[in-house]
Amino acid sequence: MFIQKRWSFGLGTMFSLIVVYFIFLYSRDKGWTLLAILSKWYLIIIGGFILLLVGIIIIVILFSLLLLLFSLLKIRKFNKKRKSKIHKGYIDAEYKLKE
Repeated sequence: MFIQKRWSFGLGTMFSLIVVYFIFLYSRDKGWTLLAILSKWYLIIIGGFILLLVGIIIIVILFSLLLLLFSLLKIRKFNKKRKSKIHKGYIDAEYKLKE
């Protein structure tokens, strides 16, 4: 049985970003430039990738809601046209059946 490691972002990634941010602040305060540069680039790359994923998800949700709103408005307009065509040739008449 093979276990595949997949890319996943969860609480561990968020925790590591917080820890690396504090490492960045501490190393910048102490003047350790190499560690500060490495931690800053880690934050930029991993944080940017997470923000990109969240941005894509938000764009997809907004686009689908926009399409849903457009389709609902189009259906409502189609129903109004259909009702006006039905009422245009409609005659209201009363009749009685002979027994």
